[in-house]
Amino acid sequence: MLTLPRQVKSIKTILLNGNDILHLLVTQSQELKSIQEIIASTIPFEFAICGIKGGILSIIVSKATEATNVMYREEEIISALSGAGIVANGLKMKVQPLKNKPSPDANRNIVSKNAAETVAMQAIEIGDSAISSALSRLSDTLKKQRYKDSAKPS
Repeated sequence: MLTLPRQVKSIKTILLNGNDILHLLVTQSQELKSIQEIIASTIPFEFAICGIKGGILSIIVSKATEATNVMYREEEIISALSGAGIVANGLKMKVQPLKNKPSPDANRNIVSKNAAETVAMQAIEIGDSAISSALSRLSDTLKKQRYKDSAKPS
């Protein structure tokens, strides 16, 4: 088994030692998660807990209407938290997007391997030159797209 040098602490030691900053971060994140779980039964939409400082709980929502809704439920939220033994005197709201929008590539349909060849064959067989050239360009685009998709690591 690999032994660590004396100045390197094991993960177990760090997490169990109350003086270490990583222990404090883990403890804080667990507290915030429990606060979020308590409030989730009260708030019917997506939100995030920023932190609690001086008895003021900071909550992030994505819309101003949701922030207003939370402020109307402030007493209910504070009483639910006090019932769980968490001291909170008030709420502070922040309005900002909670998640990044998915990239355009995330919603794009995957092109089959033979789509470019099929379109190229149709371009050759069609009699109209304008449609034929448009299909040829589409075939080239599909080939590039397919190559781009296959070059991405999975």
